[in-house]
Amino acid sequence: MSAPRTPNLQEGKLIKEIDFQILMCKEKIKNHEKSIAKIKRMAGMNGPSGIGSVDLSGMPKAGFSHMDFPDAIALIAKDEEYIEQEKAAIKALRKRKRNLIKAVEILDGTEQNIFIYRVLYGMTQDAAAEAIGVSSRQLQRIEKQMKENTKVFEL
Repeated sequence: MSAPRTPNLQEGKLIKEIDFQILMCKEKIKNHEKSIAKIKRMAGMNGPSGIGSVDLSGMPKAGFSHMDFPDAIALIAKDEEYIEQEKAAIKALRKRKRNLIKAVEILDGTEQNIFIYRVLYGMTQDAAAEAIGVSSRQLQRIEKQMKENTKVFEL
């Protein structure tokens, strides 16, 4: 019987979830940036357009609303604050992902596989034991030792 191969870390449920959360944060940033651009247009903060003839096709149509400058500044500041919060969340998520991968690199052998299957893949003890090729009781003992001796499960 050959030793079980090390599973692909990027296929783990937890890594995929972190990547998805990062993607969602990036989408929120794009939406706030679009909101800032719209507010600037509505408040006339984009400055004068190029010099040329008068084009009446660009005149405001029904439903056009203008925004006061102080209101625009307040809304832009709020959107910029949200963007900074999302950037901080992305930074924290990337750090967590790096720490999880670093934990996998520190561990070796059966402990590494237990960590990958239990934490990254989110498997039950029985499913992880079967995938690794050990008994459930043996997996429980190893996992207990890992929790006592290392802090990898706290990541």
